[in-house]
Amino acid sequence: MLTVEVTAAEDPEPAGSSAAEASGPAASSPGGSRRARRAGYYRVEHHGGAARHREHLELFPPNTDPALPALQEAAQGGLVIAHEPGLRAVVRHRDEANETYTVVLPAGGASDLLAGMRRAQAFSGPFRLPRLIGHSDSTATFQALTGVSLHRPHRIGAQAWETAWEQSLDAWSTAIQHPGELPTSTPVHGAATEIRRLHRWEALVRPYIVGSELFQRNVRTACEVLASIPERRMVPAHRQLRDEDLLYSPEVGPALVKVSSAGWAHPALDLGGLRACAKWNELRGLWDAPRRAVVFRLINDAAYRNGVAADALEAYERAALLRLSAQFTFSPNLADAAESLRASLLQPELRG
Repeated sequence: MLTVEVTAAEDPEPAGSSAAEASGPAASSPGGSRRARRAGYYRVEHHGGAARHREHLELFPPNTDPALPALQEAAQGGLVIAHEPGLRAVVRHRDEANETYTVVLPAGGASDLLAGMRRAQAFSGPFRLPRLIGHSDSTATFQALTGVSLHRPHRIGAQAWETAWEQSLDAWSTAIQHPGELPTSTPVHGAATEIRRLHRWEALVRPYIVGSELFQRNVRTACEVLASIPERRMVPAHRQLRDEDLLYSPEVGPALVKVSSAGWAHPALDLGGLRACAKWNELRGLWDAPRRAVVFRLINDAAYRNGVAADALEAYERAALLRLSAQFTFSPNLADAAESLRASLLQPELRG
């Protein structure tokens, strides 16, 4: 039996939107709307000889999660905008004068998040970071940050789009060039970590995709390339950086959210992840080709200025694309796009 964690909107999402847009303690503009998220488990039972598998979808009651006992209280008077079953939820509270985001974790889980926030101070200064205003052993509440997510080009004009990305990547460059001191416990995300992450996703989707053997061979090849990249230089890294984790305000500049995963990594990890997101956003119709091209050019410029070799950037980008094609296999709205992405990644020489 396969069990997959799922999230669903209380109301249907508008066309072209995704669950990812509602993740993380990022500010939204006045008048912006988000629908409550619900979570649960999708199970597939396999029966030998049966023509069809049995499928079960179990959604938790609104604002609850057995593994997140603090969620029900935290959600009072707020809106659950992100929910990963058993792992975390994010609740937004907003009134006329104030907007906050509360991250809800399993009992005792806030200590790891707060430790990650301390590591993320390497990005403070070049970026504005979420400001902690209160916490318990399983929750952390942050003041909303001013800015528009760089995931949403329709809310940023063409000229502002380039400026926003240029300033954000300049801030990233400054942070990695002048990191200051990080705690001795800061995790190191080397090629071996990225390889394990990629293998985990490949194994998860293997029974449920067409051409799984070909996909497995491509993942194996991508891992071999990652393992060959020299790791002489590690820099502060977000480690899970996506375009929606970057906010921009013309008045106060770039901001960075969901930073508790911060650690040391090859500089190609964050940049390659952003390039992968740009390709994925274009493929599923969220970005047009000119906007994607602007982002590619600026990422490539940042890589060049920071001595990131082209082969390293391509290797980490490919790993991120393979992971995205696996991750969104389990998204009802994006499974077809994930299959298209996966097909575009399969190398002809591996088609056997």
